[in-house]
Amino acid sequence: MSSREYPAHAVAAVAAVVLKDRQLLVIRRAHPPGEGLWAIPGGVIEAGERVLDAAKRELAEETGLTGEPDGILGLTQVIRRDESGAVRWHYLIVLVSFNPETLRGVLKPSGDAADAMWLPLEELLSRNDVAVTTRAVAELLARSGSRLSLSHVIG
Repeated sequence: MSSREYPAHAVAAVAAVVLKDRQLLVIRRAHPPGEGLWAIPGGVIEAGERVLDAAKRELAEETGLTGEPDGILGLTQVIRRDESGAVRWHYLIVLVSFNPETLRGVLKPSGDAADAMWLPLEELLSRNDVAVTTRAVAELLARSGSRLSLSHVIG
């Protein structure tokens, strides 16, 4: 067992939430956890890195796009256990909203992303290959009229 598979502590991560014309920017995860699932771009916060900088870095690494965050939507966590009940993954995820008007670049998957695209919220919610956190954020966006606030904290 490696410490990556069975962590002793929760891992801090970010998710870059970009909504444009009721379409959510998503990537298909190339590696565990969530390999093959459509998810909001994001990843682990590096030591010494500020939350908003981590979100900008993950957005660029996974989608080829740059943009400016316009706030923190909230906080959620993902805990996955193995067959024996041991914690395999535990992420504490800061949901960072981006202003779609600030996006620059060409959408091109790279890094941990096998693919990247804009998915309409309704289509995303009808799929069975969507990460749990991404589905929860999409449900909130669909209900809230395309805009979230800190009152929409998940988990």
